[in-house]
Amino acid sequence: MIDCETYQTNMAETPFSATGNELSVDMRWVRDPIEPHSAGEELVAVIEGAGRLTCEGEVYELSRGQGVLIPNAAERSWDFEAPALLYRVALK
Repeated sequence: MIDCETYQTNMAETPFSATGNELSVDMRWVRDPIEPHSAGEELVAVIEGAGRLTCEGEVYELSRGQGVLIPNAAERSWDFEAPALLYRVALK
């Protein structure tokens, strides 16, 4: 029998992160730019604040309640004018 792992979070007051064999999930406040990089497929939802995603040269302005599915191997970077709370699920 395989046991499930449970996690407790206080919904945005402190960072939350969990990593499995095939994916990682985190919720954290972000202030600093995220430099250009390529990674696996990623789903990002903006819980609070706003951010500017550049994905494969295309710019997307995302704010509270919006999300984006970033394709596998796409080059991406983020900029923030103020802190933003992001919820992220990423395939490895």
